[in-house]
Amino acid sequence: MDMDFKQLAVAIQAIAEEKNLPEDTVKEVVEQALAAAYRRDYGEREQEVRVSMNLHSGEVDAYVSKEVVEKVGDEDFEISLVDAKKLKKEAAIGDFVELHEKVTTFGRVAAQTAKQVILQRLREAEREIVLAEYEDKIGTVINAMVTRVEGMIVRLELGKAQGIMPKANRSRVSATTQANGSRCS
Repeated sequence: MDMDFKQLAVAIQAIAEEKNLPEDTVKEVVEQALAAAYRRDYGEREQEVRVSMNLHSGEVDAYVSKEVVEKVGDEDFEISLVDAKKLKKEAAIGDFVELHEKVTTFGRVAAQTAKQVILQRLREAEREIVLAEYEDKIGTVINAMVTRVEGMIVRLELGKAQGIMPKANRSRVSATTQANGSRCS
């Protein structure tokens, strides 16, 4: 299952619009997911990998961070001083340099990993935005639409979010009003 990066770039814009998230946030989430996919297919789980995606061309570049050492013990995490100086003239032992890798495709498992990371991080980003919007309203009275009554719990539509009003917080709201979906405050 090859990933179509150009199609992914278009999807980022659509997701940002649909989920009401900033495009930069969605792009960052996708880049983190692609970094996880890169580690899965081409690297090691603990490797420091940064991925950059060009939304116009769909090109994906990976940058693998390696520590500059005198003698290389693990090629996945270390680079010799001689090789590091070819990339960065002022490199010294103990520094970290990034090696550029062009990414053209991922395997099926890595693509699935990227998909799961994207879904999880988008949910987190949505949650953070909703929390930021409503955190200053804690303890205040706001208008909401009753959407459902389940025993002792009333479910409310608050615009971008849904809420629950426990029985202890209800006052002067009749069961008829709740069942008809009328506005209450």
